[in-house]
Amino acid sequence: MMLFAWLLACGEKESNPEDTGAEDTAAESTDTGAEGTGESTEGSEGSEGNSGSGTSDNTWNSNTIFDLVSGGGCGDYFLYAHNADDTLSLHISGSGLAMEAHQSQRGVFEYTYTINPMTDDIQPRIVAQEGVYLNAWSCNDAAINEPRIDGEYVAVSGTVHVTVVAEGEMTDWGEVPANMTLEMTDVCFESPEPFCIEAFSISEHIGWMPG
Repeated sequence: MMLFAWLLACGEKESNPEDTGAEDTAAESTDTGAEGTGESTEGSEGSEGNSGSGTSDNTWNSNTIFDLVSGGGCGDYFLYAHNADDTLSLHISGSGLAMEAHQSQRGVFEYTYTINPMTDDIQPRIVAQEGVYLNAWSCNDAAINEPRIDGEYVAVSGTVHVTVVAEGEMTDWGEVPANMTLEMTDVCFESPEPFCIEAFSISEHIGWMPG
């Protein structure tokens, strides 16, 4: 997963000279149990990091994006990224883009969306979450812990550019393998203390089914 981000909170830019992006890690997936998450990671597995307390003191703020060190993707389509404890997470979901890539002549689907919940446009749904074990069931059909969501904030503005490249062949059981890169620009969230993500990108393998 490639993570490269700067966060802008309430119109004020936050910079971190030490954060130059995350190194790509190949995501491997299998079709059995919790190993089939397809999760890419830079550090430890997040869903176990807070098992001792079972509570979360973390909230989304201007520096949260720098803490998202693990993630994954599956289906058509769902992407996620989270911190080491899996107490702060970003979920991005939509429909049919892997299929669009497979059906195109070039095997590529590319589009720029303008995020606006008031429109009827089919656009990615971007949600920032706070809680514990937030991704226990993300691209996984055999979770040990049950997620608890303490806070959830939906993106209400900004732009999202997606590039989906078909990979391999579609299967009779509904898999549409593809690689997806999603780039967010000035995406703002509705919350008690509104915040904006100035730039964030994630690349994951999608189109496969957990289980």
